[in-house]
Amino acid sequence: MAATVDQQLLDPSHLNRIEDFSLLARVVVDGAMPGVHRSLKQGRGSEFYQYRPYTRGEDLKLIDWKVFAKRDELVSKTFQEDTNFTVCLVLDVSASMGYQGNRASCTKARYAAMLAACFAYLGHRQGDRLGLFAYSDRVKEWIRPRAGSGQLNKIFTALQGLKPEGINAHDFAWDRMAANLPGRTMVVFLSDFLDAEDTLAESLRFSLSPKYESLCLQILDPDEIDLPDNESLRFAEMEGDREISTSPSSIREGYRNDMSGFIDDLHSKLTAVSSEFETLTTDKDLGHSLRRFLSMRNKK
Repeated sequence: MAATVDQQLLDPSHLNRIEDFSLLARVVVDGAMPGVHRSLKQGRGSEFYQYRPYTRGEDLKLIDWKVFAKRDELVSKTFQEDTNFTVCLVLDVSASMGYQGNRASCTKARYAAMLAACFAYLGHRQGDRLGLFAYSDRVKEWIRPRAGSGQLNKIFTALQGLKPEGINAHDFAWDRMAANLPGRTMVVFLSDFLDAEDTLAESLRFSLSPKYESLCLQILDPDEIDLPDNESLRFAEMEGDREISTSPSSIREGYRNDMSGFIDDLHSKLTAVSSEFETLTTDKDLGHSLRRFLSMRNKK
């Protein structure tokens, strides 16, 4: 029974009905990944988390004397640790990310935003600084990395407001973002990476530095992998005005080979610059991506 509940919590068709990204992230992480705990320390200079009973021998500076004055009870403050580690979420919200086929319950942009919300919540629970960079042909959001609950809520609000539009300008956006990266950073890219196979690896060369990690998650609709089973199709360019009509059966084999080659090429080039790469479709649950993110973050 537990496995069935967990699978539902990670299913994009279920999550797509949750408008509040703060609630969505908590449902996924707290419900389906209950083993992930907050990173806590006792001391000053970190974000307050909760009270707990005072233990004899602890530093008296941890005692909340106002609580003692009111309730004659000794309690210690518990703080969430600032790990001095940064997670920077980078989202492509160009028009092509607005595609949704009949087999998917949400657009690629919505799927990417749901994943980013969960990554942000996981990073927050680990005490990380969080940043968000969203772009198309211009910078849509640039929330510079900071720690704390206020920063997390700011990112949730920004993710909810992102709308896919405009053409992608990968080079401009990535160069501007990379120039502002702090040390000890994990960069998570969420995009369909269309038209990026010749430039992406060069933009991610910072991953070769021991200070940085990058995880590239390619978000595709199932239709983009194998083509739908329609009798005829009209392809309309989402970031242009070109159109073409054809029969899927006549081009399917060639299309699949081309798409497979495109994905393999991306994987090879990103591996060469020490970047992790994964292709996801918007009909798959979020579990694998969350576990991979957490594994990379904990190794760092």
